[in-house]
Amino acid sequence: MRQRPARRLAVAVVAAAALGFAFARLAGLSLGPASPSAVALSYRLSDVPSSVSATQAREIAIRVISRRLASHRLFNRVDLGRADVIDIYVRGATAAQVAAIVEAGGVSLTLWKWVPGQVDAATQSQLGTIASQYHPGYRPVFTGIDGTMVIHATVGRATRPPGPGVIVTFDADGAELLDLVTKDRAAQTYDTIDNKLALFTDSRLFEDADVSGEISKGAMLLMPDVGIFTEADAIRLADGLNAGTIPGTLTRLSS
Repeated sequence: MRQRPARRLAVAVVAAAALGFAFARLAGLSLGPASPSAVALSYRLSDVPSSVSATQAREIAIRVISRRLASHRLFNRVDLGRADVIDIYVRGATAAQVAAIVEAGGVSLTLWKWVPGQVDAATQSQLGTIASQYHPGYRPVFTGIDGTMVIHATVGRATRPPGPGVIVTFDADGAELLDLVTKDRAAQTYDTIDNKLALFTDSRLFEDADVSGEISKGAMLLMPDVGIFTEADAIRLADGLNAGTIPGTLTRLSS
């Protein structure tokens, strides 16, 4: 088993997180009918993964698009259009600026726990070879917590060890799951594989954290296990998490 420095997964609640939440709540603000001063764009959502229904995928896409725009301090309204179409109305930006924000790629965050067993093909395809090589004899099992549940991510500071980190605040569903999962992990012997939570960003194992206690506040601090993590790295990760991931493909229809 690979030996690693112990790292504790802890709650981090700071004013910046609350501020980010306030910006995120701007999403969905009623703008009234589209006006000459408002940009109107429409997108079709296709290639939805089989793991989610079309309705769930649209709801996630609307939430992610709203968050992307709100993180740029843009007042917006995102609505379901006809069939698989999503209509977007934004003030204070050009159509090109709105399209660039909506169509930007984000960072996919997923949380996994380790259990004894062999890695299945689907997990191996999603996470790569690290899934089976990191803790031989153990396989990662998805906790149900992912980036679609993130309200906002912002740069914060860790004290042990000192350095920049990324504070992630989850919505109600994510917070509830995080509470249950960390309560379960914290009940296991500390600094063992059964006590850890694996945090993947896209297919990279970003952190394999020991869980020192239940996280009941819906916010957590992310720090990588290895390598140098600079302020610029933290900003890039926070921006990527705020951009989020959309389950499917967005195709612009009109402007």
